[in-house]
Amino acid sequence: MTFFTFSTQALTTLLALATLTTGAMACAPLPDAEEATPSPGGAVVVDPSTDEQPSHWIDTDAEDVLTPAVRNRVLQNIAFDLGRPVETLRIAAAETAIFDGCMGIYVPDLACTEIALFGLRVVVTDGDQSWVYHTHQEADTHGVVQNPTASGSRNGLIPDFIPRPVTEGEAEPEDHLFRSVESGSLAGYFKETILTTDGRLIQRESGRVVAEARLAPDQVAAFQQVLEDQRFPNLHRMRYVTDAAFADYPTVRLSSWSMEVDYIDLALADAPVALQAIVSAWDAVTAEAGLESN
Repeated sequence: MTFFTFSTQALTTLLALATLTTGAMACAPLPDAEEATPSPGGAVVVDPSTDEQPSHWIDTDAEDVLTPAVRNRVLQNIAFDLGRPVETLRIAAAETAIFDGCMGIYVPDLACTEIALFGLRVVVTDGDQSWVYHTHQEADTHGVVQNPTASGSRNGLIPDFIPRPVTEGEAEPEDHLFRSVESGSLAGYFKETILTTDGRLIQRESGRVVAEARLAPDQVAAFQQVLEDQRFPNLHRMRYVTDAAFADYPTVRLSSWSMEVDYIDLALADAPVALQAIVSAWDAVTAEAGLESN
């Protein structure tokens, strides 16, 4: 096992990365149902479905919710928001969700009303670029809200959602601030790097500790600021992976507390800017400490 000391040279880099922005939250107010407005593609924008919701909404299959009529309404509203013809867009992935008053979009220092809005998270694509939207099924004027942090993947990198676990997994230890796990290949490769709340960096390969380092409190705070500025919670359960993952190429999972996101480094340059900034900051931390990055 190798033990490294960590210098302060990464702090300036992390603070610079923390200034990268993810864009403003996009919200598309919908016209009144009686005064429907044509979208750029000629489709009519209408209110979301007001059908009664099932009692176990979060466990409902999204395909059961996305009837042709609902799918059409959702696409019309998103096309209106993006300013694109509806016929150029398709829903590539969807899952049921229950949102708070902020429609599940995390904004630092913004308090959200504690209500339960039944809706969907959807990935919409034109085949090249993709966007993630939160849409609710209430008779409200909000309709659809873009998740700008998770949107913007390009060059055919179409994200989907990490499947919900069938049963509750083992809880992340309370002292784990951030964790990256690179896994894959037929040989069962597994490399884990953990940053704890007290600044320890621990790297394991196949369960064996191979390196350790320690960060100063201001360095931990700088990395936390990157996560905050890049709005890491908005990437929760997103998956930016290509077919290479099915061809024995490793993928990486980043997690902080109960939030997690998957990506494949072959396509990182086409992933959302926020994810790229977080990966760059994490690589800077581990490299400066003398640990191998994922």
